[in-house]
Amino acid sequence: MNALEGKNVLLTGATGFLGGLTLQHLRDVGCNVTSINRNSITVFARESEREIPCTTLSSQEIYDALGDLGDLGDSTLIHLAANAGGQEDTSSIANLVQGNFSFGLNVIEAARKKGCRRVLNFGTFWQYDQTGQQRPVNLYAALKECYQAILDYYCDRYKMNAFSMILSDTYGEKDFRAKVVNHIIDCGLSKRICELSEGRQKIRLLHHDDFIDGLSLALTHILSEEPKGIHFKHSLFGQDEISIRELVSKVSKVTEIETNVHWGAIPANDRVPERPFEPFLPISGWQPIIELEDGIRRTFLSRLALMG
Repeated sequence: MNALEGKNVLLTGATGFLGGLTLQHLRDVGCNVTSINRNSITVFARESEREIPCTTLSSQEIYDALGDLGDLGDSTLIHLAANAGGQEDTSSIANLVQGNFSFGLNVIEAARKKGCRRVLNFGTFWQYDQTGQQRPVNLYAALKECYQAILDYYCDRYKMNAFSMILSDTYGEKDFRAKVVNHIIDCGLSKRICELSEGRQKIRLLHHDDFIDGLSLALTHILSEEPKGIHFKHSLFGQDEISIRELVSKVSKVTEIETNVHWGAIPANDRVPERPFEPFLPISGWQPIIELEDGIRRTFLSRLALMG
């Protein structure tokens, strides 16, 4: 029996990329997962699944929908729901606030009322500048920072324990989002011009397998601690620090396909740090395993198969 078999988990964000991988992993290791989505609440047991209607986002209605589950004192809330897209204008701000703050606040309040006292949260390295100071790149990152402040409050007032895991950019062969590695590979395969920034910014790409390992270890750690009002913070970063220009060269080397890049086509954002800062130490016992070239190769083969 593994350490997570039979554990009860509330999961937000299961309809997204990382959330979907997390849901599958938790089910594979034998967790009982309640997936809380913004338009419905779906309960996944190991051998069956059923749906509980939940058409609004208020704390009370989420609480009512969770009512059939009984006491949640032995459950851990894994909060992965996020909305990173959209422009910062009047037409999208409401969605950004709802997806990155209001929804998570309603869920934690509803779960807290049912006895849940453990939260595993995920933030972004875009919340910090290269010196480690809080300087969100955009409204998405600022709202992530606000949510961590909410967790500070819940930990202090209700003696909950929380883990906030700060993520670098994720990628991998299962990732079909329009992220930088996929963009470079797809442009190379289709012979399109690849429009990028000047490419001086350095990043540390985290493969989705390493993300899952970090999440699993963090869940094991938080379950081993008696809740007593502590908000732990850790980082999950890939092995190699590499500039976007170096990344393009590495992709070309691995795939043996030259990508025609229009450097500077995307305007520079002076709030994006020139290099990623690791604001917190990795969780004890975790380190990234997937080497960047191997991850790129696996991603390339996946994109190649997708394009036929």
